[in-house]
Amino acid sequence: MHFAMSASSARGPDVDPAAGSSPAPAENPGRRRRASPYRQPGSLAPRPNVVELPAGHTAKIQPPLTSDGFIGGGFTMDSLEFLRWASTYFYDDNVTLCVLLFLMGSQEPGGLACVTQAEISEGISKMMKEETGRKRDQSQVSRSISKLAGLGLVHMPKRSRYQLQPAATLRGGSATVDRPVRQRPGARTVKERVKVDQLDLLADLLADPEVPEAFKDLAKPDPVLPHRHREEAESDQKATGGQ
Repeated sequence: MHFAMSASSARGPDVDPAAGSSPAPAENPGRRRRASPYRQPGSLAPRPNVVELPAGHTAKIQPPLTSDGFIGGGFTMDSLEFLRWASTYFYDDNVTLCVLLFLMGSQEPGGLACVTQAEISEGISKMMKEETGRKRDQSQVSRSISKLAGLGLVHMPKRSRYQLQPAATLRGGSATVDRPVRQRPGARTVKERVKVDQLDLLADLLADPEVPEAFKDLAKPDPVLPHRHREEAESDQKATGGQ
């Protein structure tokens, strides 16, 4: 059986028979997609690189991860459990909480914060100094850092160098490390840029004899965050005056 179809129904109502092809559909301004200010167009443009895959293997192409949407362009990876814990553990010790947050925001890739106690004191007292003309005493910052070290959250490998606990907070990216030219004691080293890997960093810290045990305990798999006892709370209240 043969069915006949008119030219207009076959081509659709908007086709011009003389043109032989359909015109481009009219744009709908109400549905136009806005370009994101955080992504540049063409990030997935074809590249000449060709990758040979072994037989039976497949690959998936994904856009690159970016940090363009973060204030200041940098970002850290933080444990959600750690953030909840810190907000309750330091509920009556805002100096230590401020010192912790300042160190977290001062990290270089790998979690090392290169700041002095005077810089920390100045940084967390900026608003206080503008409003009252006073700032936090540096001895308060020193006490807070000692407290954070005792909890296993901070380790000081060198003067004015604070290694934050990678299991709690870590800034990613690439870091410069010294690599031996040959695998032997006393061999010459060269500086090399490597991508920070959290698990490798944790393993290195666990193997380092200079790292305190409290820091190592939190660096182990499935660590238990410290519980605050009443005696510690009362001692902190006396030391800080409830600040």
